[in-house]
Amino acid sequence: MKFGIDIGHNCPPDTGAKGIDKTEDFLTKAVGEIVIQNLQKAGHSVVNCTPTSVSSVNDSLRKRVDKANQANVDFYVSIHFNSFNGKAHGTEVFALSPKGREVGKKVLDEIVALGFNDRRVREANFFVLKNTNMPAILIECCFCVFTN
Repeated sequence: MKFGIDIGHNCPPDTGAKGIDKTEDFLTKAVGEIVIQNLQKAGHSVVNCTPTSVSSVNDSLRKRVDKANQANVDFYVSIHFNSFNGKAHGTEVFALSPKGREVGKKVLDEIVALGFNDRRVREANFFVLKNTNMPAILIECCFCVFTN
């Protein structure tokens, strides 16, 4: 299977939330690199959809989607971390397609098994979910204390 992995943000000016200890860029890159390595070890091919240079956040989003669509990946995964609002906790996955929701639930179940609160698979009209030609999910791995 061919996966498109989007290591969220990581391309100035698209830098994500600023944390007290770590930035969202740092966290998504750490998780994304492990995901890519594990998929490759399992025999899958992986396209890293994270752009190397952009002019804006919108340009960043468009380049991520274009790379996945041009590479004709089978499944697209965007990795993020939620900004903590003082109350919420846990992990959630966003998807629009039936296949995205199905895979998203499996991914969510694996993360919840690590001890995270299940915030469900949800629908949202995120750019990367609406504009990819393949099933896609956006994972909010957990909530982190960020300062924006």
